[in-house]
Parts: sequence; structure tokens; C-alpha cells
Amino acid sequence: MCWQSKKSISKASILWIAAVLALSCNPGKKDLATARSLIDSLRGQAIADSRVELFSVEAEWSGGRVLLTGKTTRPDVAADLVKRLKERRIACSDTIIRLPDPALGEKNWGLVTLSVANIRYQPAHAAEMATQALMGTPVRVLQEEDGWYLVQTPDRYIAWTEAAGIALKTQAQMDAWKGSARLIFLGDSGLILEGTEAASMPVSDIVSGGIVVKEAGMNGRGTMQAVQLPDGRQGFVSGPGFRDFEAWGNSISADPAVLVDFAQRMKGRPYLWGGTSVKGFDCSGFTKTVYLTGGLILARDASQQALQGTTVIAPAAPAVWQGLKAGDLLFFGRKANGETGERVSHVGMYMGDSRFIHCSGMVRVNSLDATRADYEPFLLANLLHVKRIIGAGNGPAALKTHPWYNR
Repeated sequence: MCWQSKKSISKASILWIAAVLALSCNPGKKDLATARSLIDSLRGQAIADSRVELFSVEAEWSGGRVLLTGKTTRPDVAADLVKRLKERRIACSDTIIRLPDPALGEKNWGLVTLSVANIRYQPAHAAEMATQALMGTPVRVLQEEDGWYLVQTPDRYIAWTEAAGIALKTQAQMDAWKGSARLIFLGDSGLILEGTEAASMPVSDIVSGGIVVKEAGMNGRGTMQAVQLPDGRQGFVSGPGFRDFEAWGNSISADPAVLVDFAQRMKGRPYLWGGTSVKGFDCSGFTKTVYLTGGLILARDASQQALQGTTVIAPAAPAVWQGLKAGDLLFFGRKANGETGERVSHVGMYMGDSRFIHCSGMVRVNSLDATRADYEPFLLANLLHVKRIIGAGNGPAALKTHPWYNR
């Protein structure tokens, strides 16, 4: 052992002894250290993915006891924390907010009322965009802060959106919405008009996947159908892009040909970080939107989607596409090595004939076949997994049976 190591150990020992003495002389610091250690331990054990579950809890020393602050979607973990502190005879004050925040009252549900609502990691316009939600998407409203709502989308993702994009609802109002006659828009983008004339001014735009309620109290004209938006605005729609939501849900299946057709119609659409609509996609937002046309709700991020479906064992290069089926998801990223673990960072959808479609800069098609002009060697070199979603036992939730959409 060299001199420098001896010196390091000696210094560490002194610091440890000093810490022990400090805690011995100050029980409050000892209790606070124990509480913070328990918080870290419980968070690590119980919260597998902080994108879909929150345990944002802190401890401080106040009034001669440990003060627990913060919020969580896991009341069971908060209760466990308090129980463990009591077992250690540590006095504490529990002010942890169990979400949904009781301050919201009965209106702790919501429907997206914009064609596309931007959802961010922090309650600020300048914050990084996490995801988006389409008109008529049901959300669990967890908390309000300065004109922003912390919401959870049907894929369980949790982040903040501006209050203007959400129409708050009670449980009874959500039940009524689930039982109402609804239309889903399956075109590219369209308009909800103020009147029944084609030249009428718009009430709002709507994009593929948006949902509105048929309005029984207003008379349409010709093929125009009266509708109501989630915030109560009324308007008129027409065209084959609008389908009866219930009938569509009962008939839809994740047909690979339908998915590939929709995906190809998105070619050239721009990349948008956090985008999950036809106005712009990121890579996982693109595959998520494609699969929504097949009635399936994929998880939000590529690393989450990689946990769904069943693994397809692809042959070794060069003919890795042999055995793949249209609709399979291809996951790319950093392979594990001796120093770092695997990291999924990109996803695309296999189309057949060695080609796949993905959003990188724009929605584009590339090939796994080195003889093709659209071959992309960098992606092939970083291919991590292939997952089969269609017919998989560990597949995503179906929209037609999701309890947030249906009674």
C-alpha cells in the first residue's frame, strides 16, 4: 500500500469519526440522516420508472422532529416511510401530498381540449417538452401550480401541461363522457367549423386521433355533424375522416398493412422532440402514433417501448431482416460493454423487404440491406433488439378496453 493510500484512509477515518461524533452530539441530525436514507432506499425499491410514478419526497429538521414534504403517486410507499420512522422512534410530521392533490377537489380528471397539447417536464413554457396529447385524450389531473397541471396520460406518463389545454372533469362527468356518442378523427388534419357552411370560420383544428362528442342538441346540415369539444365549445364537422368512436374501437385491429400505410403517409414530417402528433414526431412518438391508428397505446419513450411485446431473435448480419414481420419494432442505441450498460435511444418500425420507417430529422425509410441505396450502416451497427407487438402477450393496452376511455 503506498503512502498516498495510507494518507487517504487516515483522512477518511478522521472524517468518519467526526461525523459520528457530530451525530452523537446532535440527535436531530442523526434522525434526519436516517429519514433521508430511508427515503432514498424506498424510492429505489418501489419506484421502477420515475416517468410513470412519483415519489418526490424530502426530509428536513423542523420543530424538534423530522418534517416530511413533497408529493407522491404511491401512498403506500409514503405510509411505509412513516411506519419505519415510527419503528425507529423518530418523531416526524407527515405533510407529503398524496396525488391527486386533495386541493383539486372533485375535478381531478381532465380531457385535452386543444388539437395537440404540449406536456413538459416542468411547469414552464421554456421547459423541455416531454410528450403531447391529442384532443379528447383523458388525463388524470394530479396537481395545479400557477396555471399548469401535473397530469398523467393513458400511457401513464406524468408531466406538466398548461391549464388552457385541459378541461377539468369530475368522475361523474368522465363517466358521462365515456357513455356519450363520440367521433374519432382518423384523417391527417381537419377543422371544426363554427357553422354548417364550408366557408365557416374554424372553432379549432383537429388531428388524427382526436376525439369529440356528437352534439344532440344542435342540428347539422347535409353531411355536417354537430359536435362538442371537451371544454364545451360547439361546432360542425364532416367528411370520411370522422368515424364513430365505439364502432371504430370494436372493429379496429393492429393490421400491419394499415400501420405501414399510415406510417408511409407520414414521410417527410418533421422531427419534434416530445412530438406525438402528425404535426411533428420524435422517434418513439412516431411509433406510438402509428400504433394508435391500430387501437394500441404504446408506452411513451423508446426505452419503455423496448420492454413491451416479445423479443424476435434476428439472424446475424448481413440478412438480419430475415424472419422479421411488418409492424415489428427495431430498437437502436448503445450496446452494453464492461463499463456502461445498454441504452435504448431510437426506435423504428419494420415495413417488410428489409426496410424500416422511423423519425430521425424527419420521417424516413431506410434499409437493413447493404445492397440498397437507402441502407444505413450506422443504424444497423447499433441495432439492439427487435420486438413483436402485434399478438404479443406482453403487448400495450388496447384503446377499446382502456378504462379511461370506456365504461
